[in-house]
Amino acid sequence: MRIGLQARFITILLLAGLIAIVAALALNHQSQVRDKAVAEAVQNLIDQGPIDHGAAQNANDEQQQGAVSARIEAAEHRYAIALTLTFVVLAALLAVIALLVLRELVRPILGLADVARRIEAGEEVAPLPDARRDDEIGDLARAFVTLNDALVAMRARMDHDAVQAPKMPKAPPATPLIKHGTMVMSKPAVAAQPVVAAARAPMPVTKQPPPPPRDAERLQRLEDDLRHAWQRGEMSVVYQPIHSLADGGMRGAEALLRWQHRIDGAIDPSEFIPLAERSDLIVELGRSVLLQACSDASLWPSGGTPETSPFLSVNVSARQLHDPQMFEAVVDALRRSGLAASRLHLEMPVAALREGDSTAMAMVEQLRGLGVQIWLDATGADAADQGRWMKSPVNGVKVGRSRIADKGANAANEASIVASAHALRIVAVVVGVEELAELNVLREQGADLAQGYVLCKPVSTAEIGRRLLA
Repeated sequence: MRIGLQARFITILLLAGLIAIVAALALNHQSQVRDKAVAEAVQNLIDQGPIDHGAAQNANDEQQQGAVSARIEAAEHRYAIALTLTFVVLAALLAVIALLVLRELVRPILGLADVARRIEAGEEVAPLPDARRDDEIGDLARAFVTLNDALVAMRARMDHDAVQAPKMPKAPPATPLIKHGTMVMSKPAVAAQPVVAAARAPMPVTKQPPPPPRDAERLQRLEDDLRHAWQRGEMSVVYQPIHSLADGGMRGAEALLRWQHRIDGAIDPSEFIPLAERSDLIVELGRSVLLQACSDASLWPSGGTPETSPFLSVNVSARQLHDPQMFEAVVDALRRSGLAASRLHLEMPVAALREGDSTAMAMVEQLRGLGVQIWLDATGADAADQGRWMKSPVNGVKVGRSRIADKGANAANEASIVASAHALRIVAVVVGVEELAELNVLREQGADLAQGYVLCKPVSTAEIGRRLLA
């Protein structure tokens, strides 16, 4: 049976009040006993009759008065002893209550405050014995243990990311040469490998120059390599923060897949994602990315509740929505990571609506029933698409910055999407924001959230954790 702090405080107050009442009754009883003894002694003296002033009678009176005085002194002595014992017992009981309060309440609270200071300072804490208590102090102790474990795991992940971060190769040592009898140092040879591609973060798609023509042989080679790229550790997941346009605070992050090919270097997502989507590779990669992203997001500092914690946005393709194991894959990722379903946002393409696929819509309904948020990528939507998604069960819609910030028909179309989103009480997110001046325009259009290089480029999960702790 759980006994909370409030019940404990009430019990202590009732016990103290009961002790006070018992002490008052005991003192009153001892006072009555004393008064009764004194009254009886005086009454006995009165009952002896009128006083005779003879010598013998005077001696007898003095003897009787002495006996009365002795009885009164004995009554007073017994009263003093009873009073002392009552105060000693009362003090002992109050001391016991004080020790109980100190041991059961004050010390645990001070200990939890010390643990909070140590966790804030970045120190690891030992297992807390108070975590076994079945009250609010036990709840706090268990919460601190969970927070400490999460921070330890996050610091370990940060250290791991720091160790695994790509490093520039060291230049080879200079080679000594003998020239005209004098030793000189030749310039080091430059390694013929794609170092720049490995060290440079991938640029956004909007900044990439038009890709060179792709021949069938290269595409086939990339597709073959893509089948085992995740297992070889060539692929990684980065996260682009999504910020509120109202206060600028970070609300979540979108998971993005990156491929660092062992020979060709960084492969642009616009090149390898279509290769994966035209085959079943996208299903296998999607499951791996979903599990990795959920595991990472579960370690991000949270706001205490799923509603105030940062959300995770993961893209799903139309082919994934046709996968009969999609629902089980999402359930497994949430179960293994411990991430709340409401913190997971799945982005489906507008093409799924264009096809009017009942299978995909049935999968969306199943995922919504799980508690997962469904967002629609409407960056390329037209008026017909808008009419479809307005009737679809989505929680948010993404709009392209390049269209909403323009002054032509595209801007009116995107602004209409934002207005429709507000009318339906769903979130409107603008992607690809690259200039600070665009933020005011987006606020005027009524957009809720934004993401883009002007706010933050895609970063590692460790950097997301540091930004949330800042």
